[in-house]
Amino acid sequence: MKIRRHIGDYNFIADQESGMTFRWGKTFEDDPTFAPVPELVDISISNHCSKGCDYCYRDSKPNHSFMSLDDYKFVLSSLNHKKYGNVFQVALGGGEPLEHPEIFEILDITRQFNLVPNFTTNGENITQTIVDRIKGKVGAVAISLNNMHDIDNSKIQLLIKGGIRTNIHYVIDRSNIKQAIQILEGDYNNKLKGVNAIIFLTFKPSGRGNSELVLVNDSSLVKFLELVDNNGASCNIGFDACFVPMLMRFTKTNIDFIDSCEVGYFSVYIDENLRVSPCSFSNNRDSYSLKEFDFYTIWNNKFDNFRTRITNTCNQECNAKINCKGSCPYFPEITTCYKN
Repeated sequence: MKIRRHIGDYNFIADQESGMTFRWGKTFEDDPTFAPVPELVDISISNHCSKGCDYCYRDSKPNHSFMSLDDYKFVLSSLNHKKYGNVFQVALGGGEPLEHPEIFEILDITRQFNLVPNFTTNGENITQTIVDRIKGKVGAVAISLNNMHDIDNSKIQLLIKGGIRTNIHYVIDRSNIKQAIQILEGDYNNKLKGVNAIIFLTFKPSGRGNSELVLVNDSSLVKFLELVDNNGASCNIGFDACFVPMLMRFTKTNIDFIDSCEVGYFSVYIDENLRVSPCSFSNNRDSYSLKEFDFYTIWNNKFDNFRTRITNTCNQECNAKINCKGSCPYFPEITTCYKN
């Protein structure tokens, strides 16, 4: 299904199945300030998880904090703009989505709203039964980890053989940067067989995340960035928005084709308690309740303060400065190239 939006100086075309998007402003050379209707919504359907990863930024536990089906329907209804229609894409997270007792109903409801759901999982609950029930309902499934030796290839192959686009979300930090280098050198291609992409997620010192593991601008990170332009990985590689400033400054990535941080501008986060924030890492800062405010009141009015506050004060001599929003508004220490 194709989505087209032409709203003032904001223009957007997207293919829901492939995930391909195009965005431009008044002309093709202009970038719009923000989307009148968010393009991506990150929805936490729980904060329940029984695995206990030590890098979990939400400090998820087996606490049975699940978003109800009624609340989930309310969220999707709230996102559906009366004039311009619904958002482009939803990403379901947690907690562990596959431990939500009504995950299959949630996927069905998402499809009923003409949205393609994607979700991130720790992978432990993937079975043939799960694959059979989600096949044809999801755009992609991402398995989150921070050590390639934790990959259970049998579970990944279940997804791949089921025709489900499968990604790896690799949380990169100071302790595993050398393994990340090996990934780009192709040393783990046997574990990436059939995988669509490995996405490197910037470690955040939030939840159970230890601040001592934040990336630093050292020789290992320099080596990693050197390999980005000429890597030997057998699948596509990608990065979260938090890593984009480093890509813009230190790699040959075409800055015209990548977004700097888009939270609160083109994407938004809603947690299991119906709190709306620019980003899942905001820790309830700049947060407003859907129980109290209409979503588009939050998006168009309440977030004005956030958008006004987020200014790029970077003093680096960098060709990408005009395109980059500078440091992370919530964890500036993770933007290793930033200098105030």
